[in-house]
Amino acid sequence: MRWWSSLVTIGRDGLRIQRAFAAPSAIARAVLAVLLATVLGLLLDDPVAGAMASVGAFICGIGTLLSPLRHPLVNALGMAAAFSAMAVLGALVHGTTWLFLLLLAVAAFATGMWRTLGIAPGIRGCLAVIGLMITADLAPDVHGGLVMAGWIAVGTGLVVLVQLLPPYGPRFAAQRRALAALYTSLAEASVAADAPGLGGSAPFTTARQTLDLLPQFSRPAAAALFGLLGEAERIRRALHTVRLTIPAAAPANREALAAAAQVLGNISRTVASGREHRTPEEVSTVLESWAAASPEHGPRDLAARLRPAEQLALRSTDDRLGDVLEPHTEVPGLYAGTPAVARTARRIRAQLHPRSPIFRHAVRLAVGVVVAEVIGRAIGGWGGLGISAHGFWVALTTMLVLFPEYGHTIARGWGRAAGAVLGGLFAWVLSLPNWSPVGLAVLAVVLAAASFVTLRTGQLMLNLWLTTWIVFLIHHVGGLPGPAAWARAADTVVGAALAVLIFLVWPTWSTRRVPGLLAEWLRVQDRLLPELLTGYADVGAADRAAVDTLRARSRQVREHLEAAVEQSHAEPAEHRGPWSSAQLTQIRTQVSTVAGCVTQLGEHLPRTEQDTVPELTELVDPLHEHLTALARAAAGAETVAPGALRSVFDSFTARSGLLADGSGRATTSRAVALSTATVDAVEALTATIASRHRRRRHAAA
Repeated sequence: MRWWSSLVTIGRDGLRIQRAFAAPSAIARAVLAVLLATVLGLLLDDPVAGAMASVGAFICGIGTLLSPLRHPLVNALGMAAAFSAMAVLGALVHGTTWLFLLLLAVAAFATGMWRTLGIAPGIRGCLAVIGLMITADLAPDVHGGLVMAGWIAVGTGLVVLVQLLPPYGPRFAAQRRALAALYTSLAEASVAADAPGLGGSAPFTTARQTLDLLPQFSRPAAAALFGLLGEAERIRRALHTVRLTIPAAAPANREALAAAAQVLGNISRTVASGREHRTPEEVSTVLESWAAASPEHGPRDLAARLRPAEQLALRSTDDRLGDVLEPHTEVPGLYAGTPAVARTARRIRAQLHPRSPIFRHAVRLAVGVVVAEVIGRAIGGWGGLGISAHGFWVALTTMLVLFPEYGHTIARGWGRAAGAVLGGLFAWVLSLPNWSPVGLAVLAVVLAAASFVTLRTGQLMLNLWLTTWIVFLIHHVGGLPGPAAWARAADTVVGAALAVLIFLVWPTWSTRRVPGLLAEWLRVQDRLLPELLTGYADVGAADRAAVDTLRARSRQVREHLEAAVEQSHAEPAEHRGPWSSAQLTQIRTQVSTVAGCVTQLGEHLPRTEQDTVPELTELVDPLHEHLTALARAAAGAETVAPGALRSVFDSFTARSGLLADGSGRATTSRAVALSTATVDAVEALTATIASRHRRRRHAAA
């Protein structure tokens, strides 16, 4: 894609308005906190106190609405502590420009590294840094900054306080939401026309992440929820088997899969609400009849998997019953867990190298925010229309627009700039009337509520209401002229343009990241596939904990790979990568196919002595050698000729006599079929990786 086409396409995406909203109860709590802060300012007859408390409640409230994987009270406490502490720190360095800029750079870098934990934690980190900039940049002096920080802390405390109000919802609400979404995705996949939905790993990863956040002492009570994740893994594999072995278009099969979807949907509703939703008897009868009549293993396995999932969903409605459950064998590594601090430190430490996109993002953020602050101060007050001698708005915009990816950065730049201009116009109109204190308070709360409601609808709508609220609030507190709205909008446009420019000066192209991610995924398969094949030698030969850990890692890397492929399509840098856009799409499909084969090999590990196929262990070394070489080839270190693994496999099957096995064992036939499918999938991926093109070099005349 050419540069101009890329900018226009992504810019159009940045202006799109989405239908995505936070939970109504969470929005209501955030609005209530801002309302209490505003009322406090009215009662004290202190506009600065009311404004700063409102700012603290507003920023902290946003932190509770961003993809809450933890309990809202935990998010609120974390945001309140971080935002208030940064506000105090900013007040202490007020007037010492060099120290402020140094602290700003360090805080921005730490925030960029915090992005390792996800988008929402990264944005929460940015919100905390805003506290540093507010008091260091906008306070009249150190004492005034400390007073502002105190009222900001009061506002954040109100957000914590409102989290204690009813309704409370069921225990482990975040984990329940994630598991409910997972079972909903399984229900949708079971009735889909084809099987792409079964390849989606994002719901599984989210569920694992939320369960992994639980402290160790509370995990016994959540044993039913861990079990539901384990059963979801088994149900997904059973659905995959059904898709491969029976015609989904047949009326009887279609009816049975619809019944399975109904069961999965009821499990989802039970888990989400904490209240029992039973499946009608006739639905269970349809599934049992279908399983009994089918000659294939898949339907029987699916029907058998649904029953324990239903029982676990019912057990999850009573927290006390979870204490007597044993850890689910499907997710032993997850249940054992690791300390949160050690886990977080390990993830961040893994990104501390120049080639990491997160590290590059952190450096860009640190440099960009400091440069934006300097530029904002140099601009001044736009001829008296804005607040002079500060770079707050420019620096804030640069920090919130800069993302690790090209597409997100450009889209946020377009959306934030456009929203700020429209919000500036609206704020100017609202600043014209002479508002009474009560009218000002009411409108300020309404504008804050509009910002909360539109938080997830896109940068355009969010910044329209956000700019209107901030400018309107500052205008009436500081007595600024109405045209201050235009200065705010102009600063936002400058900050957005600066963020885009900084990214383009030192970019991180997803196209270039694909080879490394593909190589990393292949290295995980290089450990996982031999572990599974070894598991066919005897019952229990596979290390379940190791398989669980490797599956989780495989899923995580695969999601990063798929995201990089998706982002690469919009980049004006296709020539920079070894594969074309069409080849990248093909690689993503082939990776999904290999992952499906791995899933099936894990699903049919032997449960009895009759199920063992020890001959498959002969494939471990050849497969290991091929995957090792293929990972190096994906990274560009060497080439691998397609067909080598197929030749080894054909020799193996001829020598072992598995194809001519006269015992008629279905388990042997299935194991050979799965191995064949795996080899075919790996060979197809090998062919595509080997087709990587070399950069054309102009020959000398």
